[in-house]
Amino acid sequence: MRRRRHLTRKATSIPLNRRITMPRGRLAAIAGAAGVLAVAVAVPLPAVADAAGGTATCGATGVLTTSPPTCAYTTAGTDTFTVPAGVTSVRIDLFGGEGGSAAGFVAPNPPNTGAAGGLGGETSGTLAVSPGQVLQLTVGAAGVPGTSRHGEFARRGGIGHGAGGGGAHGGGGAGGGGSDVRVGAFGAGDRVLVAGAGGGAGNGGPLLHGGNGGGLAGEDGGQGGGPAGSGVAGGGATQTAPGTGSPNSARGGPGIPGGDIDPWTGEPNPGSGGPGGNGAGGGNGGGGGGGGYYGGGGGSGGGDPGNFSGAGGGGGSGFAAPTVTDAALVGGVNHGDGRATVSFRYGASVAVAASTTTPLFGQTVTLTASVTGADPAAGTPGGTVTFLDGSTTLATASLAGGQAGVSVNGLQPGAHAITASYSGDPAFAPGTTAGSTDVTVGFSQPCVTTTRTGPLTVAAGQALCVGPGGRQVGPVTVRSGGALALTGAEVTGPVSAEGALALTACRSTITGPVTVHAAGGYVLLGADAADVTPCAGNTLRGPLTVDANTGGLEASANTITGPVRITGNSGSGPLPDDAVPEFRDNRVTGPLSCTGNQPSLVQTGNVVIGPRSGQCA
Repeated sequence: MRRRRHLTRKATSIPLNRRITMPRGRLAAIAGAAGVLAVAVAVPLPAVADAAGGTATCGATGVLTTSPPTCAYTTAGTDTFTVPAGVTSVRIDLFGGEGGSAAGFVAPNPPNTGAAGGLGGETSGTLAVSPGQVLQLTVGAAGVPGTSRHGEFARRGGIGHGAGGGGAHGGGGAGGGGSDVRVGAFGAGDRVLVAGAGGGAGNGGPLLHGGNGGGLAGEDGGQGGGPAGSGVAGGGATQTAPGTGSPNSARGGPGIPGGDIDPWTGEPNPGSGGPGGNGAGGGNGGGGGGGGYYGGGGGSGGGDPGNFSGAGGGGGSGFAAPTVTDAALVGGVNHGDGRATVSFRYGASVAVAASTTTPLFGQTVTLTASVTGADPAAGTPGGTVTFLDGSTTLATASLAGGQAGVSVNGLQPGAHAITASYSGDPAFAPGTTAGSTDVTVGFSQPCVTTTRTGPLTVAAGQALCVGPGGRQVGPVTVRSGGALALTGAEVTGPVSAEGALALTACRSTITGPVTVHAAGGYVLLGADAADVTPCAGNTLRGPLTVDANTGGLEASANTITGPVRITGNSGSGPLPDDAVPEFRDNRVTGPLSCTGNQPSLVQTGNVVIGPRSGQCA
């Protein structure tokens, strides 16, 4: 019979770390009825308090390590994981139990090498969670090995979800128990990860191994090597059906298909393996199927007289729900009991503050990011913080004591939406600021937007501008500590700056010599098209001298009529792509001389009608 995958299940389960003792008559009845598939689920555990209520994150048996934060579960049975504050995803690695090995022979038959049980599978993936949510984890036990003592009773399958099928009378190994993770009400329909277990080995020879568990489908058990009429292997489980049982051999009992009933307790336990078939006359028995999403089938028994061999049980299948991301299902990797690890990173909040939100143009702004862990007991976040102006990276700094800071000069006039992005570290997840800190770069007085005649002097501590429509007729002088911005402006007369905090000219026309010397801040005279800072080139009708500036330089996309001298400039601008002095895409009519710029001046795309020398040769 083929079991439907989506079942309505409301029955009650027994906690897996409680042993149930049953009369042998009842066991026989269960084995005989194991081919009938029940519709049932495990009972939800009692309500568990969330992390804020004091419940340990790792439950009763899990062991917490802190770097990175991980709960490790190695004790067979059922436990819980409570999602800590600020955690929104967990990575789970789950292993099913190994099947039990066979005795090898049953006295008084001659000794032979016993076959090994199948290995448990591995299922892993990332699960979205909410703080305080409780996950139920069940770790499957390894199946019990068979015994060579004549007349020894059947061996119990490993506990788990589902349980392993029992090893049969006559030395068959028991199937291992499957491991799973459940959410919600912890019913069978709430399984999100299942690691299949290995099948138990059949008795009577080295070929009768248990099938490996896990993966999309468990492996069939082993058979062969005995007289004709020996046991037939149990089938491995798949994503849609349990492993098939095996028919009667010449003398032994049949292997039982996997099903929804625990073969040992008689309680509902979907994904349980089928028991192996008994060996007739006290002879070799079959191996039990491994538990899993669906359980493997048991191998049929052999028997005496004639020393007919049994056969191995099939492995249980693995499973990952569609809600699990980066899922991986691997068969046949785990020895011994199953195990589980839950890895996570604590959440962290990120805030950014500016030393001033209304700086004058040319003024340095200090940005400070604070990263705070959602759980104070988890320690102080480390790692790095990247500061951004909109989508443009400004700088990256390391955290110390949960804080990181950078000083930024050269922010251009206008509004800047400053945010911070936290890299994360082994204990804390990455994060970003919830919103932006708005910084508006302005001026000491309104911009000139009409015609102005006469000298214009920018004093120390002042930031002045000539904006679109503005026309300055007369010399312009920027004193040490002053800052000037020309945007869409016209200037008739010389422009000179000595020790300026910043100087920007975009889309402007200057008729007269331009001299910029010893500026401590960023000098921007037009930008190339690829630059993240929009600044259209200028028309300069007169000599251009740019020398000994230490705060970064870009002079690009300009049309210059007159000699150009670029000497001894150094430093970097406010953005990572402004790290070296640049002179690009200019058209120069006149001689071009470039010397002593450190690092060496980056200059491409220039058209020069006149001699070139130095770094620009």
